[in-house]
Amino acid sequence: MSDGSAPVINRYEWDEVPPSVTVVETVSDATGVNAIELPTLNDTIDTDALDSLFNGVTRGTEGLTVSFVYADCEVTVLADGTVIVDPSNTDE
Repeated sequence: MSDGSAPVINRYEWDEVPPSVTVVETVSDATGVNAIELPTLNDTIDTDALDSLFNGVTRGTEGLTVSFVYADCEVTVLADGTVIVDPSNTDE
């Protein structure tokens, strides 16, 4: 919901679930839109590349961050397993 909603922050273990899946889950949480109704993530970012970037990173790894806009939300993925989705940070 792009109505001034607060960012949603979820934390994951990259060895349990790939970042591409967590992005869709977190955007769904942030917007209230069912994950299968969201646009295809691969139309926004190369999901294989996203998953590969975080494959094998461990908690405490500093500096690796990927940010992009998906489904009218600003998405930030961090090396420590954090996914931040800000549904109010884009103007369409």
